[in-house]
Amino acid sequence: QDVEFFSNLATPAEQIHNKEAKGEHYLLEVDKPLVLPTGAKVRFLVTSADVIHSWWVPAFAVKRDAIPGFVNEAWTRVDKPGIYRGQCAELCGKDHGFMPIVVEVKEKADYETWLAERKAEAAQLKELTSKDWTLEELKERGDKVYHTACVACHQAEGQGLPPMFPALKGSKIATGPIKDHLSIVFHGKPGTAMAAFGKQLSEVDIAAVVTYERNAWGNNKGDMVTPKEVLELKQAESK
Repeated sequence: QDVEFFSNLATPAEQIHNKEAKGEHYLLEVDKPLVLPTGAKVRFLVTSADVIHSWWVPAFAVKRDAIPGFVNEAWTRVDKPGIYRGQCAELCGKDHGFMPIVVEVKEKADYETWLAERKAEAAQLKELTSKDWTLEELKERGDKVYHTACVACHQAEGQGLPPMFPALKGSKIATGPIKDHLSIVFHGKPGTAMAAFGKQLSEVDIAAVVTYERNAWGNNKGDMVTPKEVLELKQAESK
């Protein structure tokens, strides 16, 4: 359907660190669930970009290992609309307990409405790529992206969890050449836990998070990456 999205844990950090009471679906909630229509036979293709995980939703009787370099498959058909929850079932590392799976099954008419909305959002995001952004606008958006996609490893104040997850506050990456900073966010770093976000985040969100990291926690570089620059990098990579 030409719709892509990146699903993240939605449980607030305050609950995880025992600063707030645990919610009803503690560690089993995401910002963007997988959405399926009722009555359709759905094929899953499952793989991994880093270590072995396992995609498990008990109500679907589906549990498939996600293995780097391999593609496993499974299928299901759900006739009852509702919210179905699962999680990674393979001991994959320090954040194993923070990898929930949420599937929302909608009646076919509601699914078509959801799909149309996602396509409209994708078109709007493409328009934002060509917008002339200010430094403050990118920092504000980058703050949200960072606290969704990066905070678990690099921590709220950019202090990281050395040696596995290096600090960004005052780091050579976040205060060095922009091209190096953009490259590591886009391509990741092989052999480490640093994932490649080039295919996971939009051009706008990559530009925003790099800009934010270069101007947060006292880094104060005063420079910025624009979505157009990220788009040019993507186009160059695809040639």
